[in-house]
Amino acid sequence: MATSIVSKLSAFLAAWALAGAVAPGRAATAKAPLEEPVTYDNAGITIAVPKGFEQRIISAPFDVFSATVEESGQAVKAVTLAAFPITQGVSAEEFAEGKMAELARNVQIRNLKTARKTAMKVAGADGAVRLVSYTFRGTDSVAAQVYFLRDIAGSPNRICYLLTVVTTASRKAELIPALGGVVGSVAFVPVKEPRIAEAPPLDERVVTDAAMGFSFRPPKGWYIDRSGGGVEVGLVNYLQGGIPLPSVKLTAAIAPDEATSQSASAKYLTLLTSAAVQNKQTTRTVSDANATLGGLPAWQFVLQIMERHSPIPSLSGKRAEDVVVIHRTACLTRPDSPNIAYTVTITTQVSQRAAAVRLMDALAEAFTATGPASRPAEPTTTTAPATKPATAPAPAANLLE
Repeated sequence: MATSIVSKLSAFLAAWALAGAVAPGRAATAKAPLEEPVTYDNAGITIAVPKGFEQRIISAPFDVFSATVEESGQAVKAVTLAAFPITQGVSAEEFAEGKMAELARNVQIRNLKTARKTAMKVAGADGAVRLVSYTFRGTDSVAAQVYFLRDIAGSPNRICYLLTVVTTASRKAELIPALGGVVGSVAFVPVKEPRIAEAPPLDERVVTDAAMGFSFRPPKGWYIDRSGGGVEVGLVNYLQGGIPLPSVKLTAAIAPDEATSQSASAKYLTLLTSAAVQNKQTTRTVSDANATLGGLPAWQFVLQIMERHSPIPSLSGKRAEDVVVIHRTACLTRPDSPNIAYTVTITTQVSQRAAAVRLMDALAEAFTATGPASRPAEPTTTTAPATKPATAPAPAANLLE
């Protein structure tokens, strides 16, 4: 099957205005050698990347992985996979057209051209392929985007995957062999609830937010989203309609001079319980005690939020499980500047409470507070954690950076 995919795409590439470097017949049979396949249980897929590609920290909730080859600190080849929760009735072709329209509106992309498009099956699933060229941040690039669908057992929703293989224009001869190898490695597995590992491994890489004044090591394989206030890391739960669960939120905010870690924690606990009442949920404070965060004295509470179950089916097709919120606060006192309250909040299903507590301890040990380089946000009110499917944000362009 992989050979037929490569042959078909090579025929398209022969007609491509940029395809002069691809020798006829050569790319039709060549496939790039691959690393060992990796299974992403929460996204329900097994896939491999070409040898020599290094995994990067993913930066958006629906990104499954991102791997690149770099030269002189710049990416020259990339393979990315995203998985979007969609409703029944949307075809891969329709989804592809919508995403291409989003790319056309991206002001960082110039000279976007679609050379060829066609329907194609991937691992037996309906799919659509786009071969495109463009200029991104001054770099001429070529890419193949493969959109393909799968059903989720027991759910009215589906997943639309977007697999992108991209190279600089000077390396366009390497595009089809890489794509053929990756597409040929795709296999579907049952979609599972994302779980926090019993001994949660943290990424070896340190993520720093100089503006908010902290650094930390995220859980390995979790996305990192900086699009809102603070930093969110997590895994998407497709069985619950596509919400981030489990998730971790890290924030820094100005604290009143008289604030302590305990008082700041108590204020947030009150806000959460009040929001739960408004959402017709009930709560139970499991624990409320002192702790540490990056060596700073801190306070932590564990709050269980219990759903009032409705006879009306949810959008995800599943009955929502109760969630638990683990929240740790530390106030950094600075003589000549406003005090800063740092918070780390884990939200997950109640069945994963013990693992989440261990994850909090690991995150707190690896956390470093430095004080923000700029003025952080003023404190704001909050709402209880979402238990309904989130609206999918616009996907990353999946282009060379």
